[in-house]
Amino acid sequence: MKKIGISMTDPTDWTCVALQNSIRRSGMEPLMLSLGDATSRIASDKLYSGNIDLADLDAIIVRDLGSSTKNDVSFRFDILCQLEEMGVAIINSPDSIAKAANKYVSSYIFQKNGITTPATIVTNSLKEGIVALTTFGTAVSKPVFGYKGIGVECLRNNDKGRSRLMEIMKTNGLVYLQKFIANPGRDVRVFIVNNKVAGSIYRIAPEGNWINNLSQGGTAKPCTLTAKQEKLSLKASKAIGTTYAGVDIIEGDRPYVIEINGTPSGKGIFDATGVDVTVGVVEYLLDLVK
Repeated sequence: MKKIGISMTDPTDWTCVALQNSIRRSGMEPLMLSLGDATSRIASDKLYSGNIDLADLDAIIVRDLGSSTKNDVSFRFDILCQLEEMGVAIINSPDSIAKAANKYVSSYIFQKNGITTPATIVTNSLKEGIVALTTFGTAVSKPVFGYKGIGVECLRNNDKGRSRLMEIMKTNGLVYLQKFIANPGRDVRVFIVNNKVAGSIYRIAPEGNWINNLSQGGTAKPCTLTAKQEKLSLKASKAIGTTYAGVDIIEGDRPYVIEINGTPSGKGIFDATGVDVTVGVVEYLLDLVK
């Protein structure tokens, strides 16, 4: 029986549980593991997580790497790269996870591949940051490495906005600014599996807020994609190299890809549409490990 590891932090997470169920239904054995418990015995070339021999797995689905320090997250990522070299299938690949997790890198890749995305500036220079905010008028500041909408702020070109920009740069050493795109108070989350759209939802910000993330109180509603939205989301996933991904699109004068998630949750799409995206992920994996 094929053994499939699920890299996770919370074993009760909806997506983790759904992945386990889909793996079992496919005739494979799911094994929950945390890379936070990983050990590398370099002399014997052994990699473990708890009592699981990672090299003995046929594949690992990365639900998440977990919160960690700078050194720790590098170690976890290095382990995935090492396992991939040893022949363990990793989904998503370490390379695509790294590209998706780094908003600077993903923004550059979108621009390079002709994928419509808001004007973006990333800088260590306060002067350049103020110039960008002045040019944009209203900008969205995000952590380069961030998740669940944490640390995302809207800055306006006024004294308060410039003061906040200076605080962000003092704390982080740099700032990532995207031009704010006027929108209907929602964004579109498109779940891609194996270069196909598995499901899509609107994420609607709670009243009095502007951040649409479900983890920040947003509401999920079914969404029927336009042809442009579908084409754009597929192109974004392909450019980053993800097997499965959540592509976020904002509706402005045209659709814009604002970011991509390489370890997305499937709960919102299931709650809104009844589509279990983990089924498609495991179907792809089953063909891969055969």
